[in-house]
Amino acid sequence: MLQVYVVSDSTGETANAVTNSLMIQFPKLTFNRCLFSNIDTVQKVDSMFQQINKKTLIVMTVIIKEVVDRIKQLAKEKDVEVIDILGNSVNLVEQMTGENALRVPGLMRDTDNEYFNKMEAIEFAMRYDDGKNPNGFKLSDIVLVGVSRTSKTPLSIYLANKQYKVSNLPLLPELDLPDEIFEVDKKKVIGLIIDEMRLKEIRNQRLKTLGLGEESIYANNKRIEDELDYAKGVFDKLGCKVINVTGYTIESIANQIIKYIEE
Repeated sequence: MLQVYVVSDSTGETANAVTNSLMIQFPKLTFNRCLFSNIDTVQKVDSMFQQINKKTLIVMTVIIKEVVDRIKQLAKEKDVEVIDILGNSVNLVEQMTGENALRVPGLMRDTDNEYFNKMEAIEFAMRYDDGKNPNGFKLSDIVLVGVSRTSKTPLSIYLANKQYKVSNLPLLPELDLPDEIFEVDKKKVIGLIIDEMRLKEIRNQRLKTLGLGEESIYANNKRIEDELDYAKGVFDKLGCKVINVTGYTIESIANQIIKYIEE
């Protein structure tokens, strides 16, 4: 059996992940693992080594130089082997570039937070897509409103990847507007409009994809005109910002939205 001590001046997640990858490569070996997290002072190192036995292995992600030096010193005295995950890489880059590393523990957590915020926003967009639950409007950073095929869902997902929580509401003349939409700060509401001919082209293409004929009311000129007129009336009622999406990419429209709500 090999005793492995996982040591970090932060949470230890990275060191743990590397240790997992290491252990998988030795299926016949038995490992006993112990985690020491937030080891960010020399005093904590000294206390930790009172629990560390000889001829064991330390896998560490420690960036604070005096802490690293103390670990390596005591490890040598105790005949303990050390895998320094960050140190060797950081030292090499410093030597190659002449730039000094920040040596600040926990910087990875900012990236982790960004990742989890993004995942949460994507789940939010899917949960409140297509007006599924009007209660989501008041929880949203952005509410997109528009007729079918004005890119509401693609925009919701794109903006979610920018960590915005986005819901959207499809507009149909036959359906009453939910009361909740009028309770949202109008600054958060974005109306999406599109030119009639372009909308007809998009809807016809959608019908072809579904194997349906172009005679469907969905792509009928009068129907499209009525829907767009209705949408403009809704935008007036809401007093919201209106963006014409005709000819713009999802990225370009999203940038317009972000610029507006961040003003």
